[in-house]
Amino acid sequence: MRPIRTDRSSFIYKCPDPDIADMPGERIEPGHIRSVWTLTERERADITQGLNIELNIFVEPIPPVSLDVTYEGATLLMRRPVVVAERFIGDDGQWYLRMLSEHGATLALSKGYGKWSAWLAQRRLKKILPELEVWPRE
Repeated sequence: MRPIRTDRSSFIYKCPDPDIADMPGERIEPGHIRSVWTLTERERADITQGLNIELNIFVEPIPPVSLDVTYEGATLLMRRPVVVAERFIGDDGQWYLRMLSEHGATLALSKGYGKWSAWLAQRRLKKILPELEVWPRE
């Protein structure tokens, strides 16, 4: 594992020991420093196999510490984009296709030409982005 610089990093702690990497961090408040770390592919594989994470502290007295999982600075390996496809009849009587994020934000809206145009728009999008998951709206 190694510490990484993120958009919120405000300083770099220069370690006097050359065997320990310098650590970018964010000063939240006096006495509270936050640092984001990334794992190697091997470490990621080891964790998915059930191995644990070890925390080494190089100071006395031992300060309060915590570990957490964060999206900050992450490159998601497994996450696929999710889009909700909603076909509906507009006020003008035409069929439309509305594409929504999984959180409900409108991403795109097709022009209404008929029932099949909305269906074709959905098929075309799936061809362009085959890894895209299209969920029918319930």
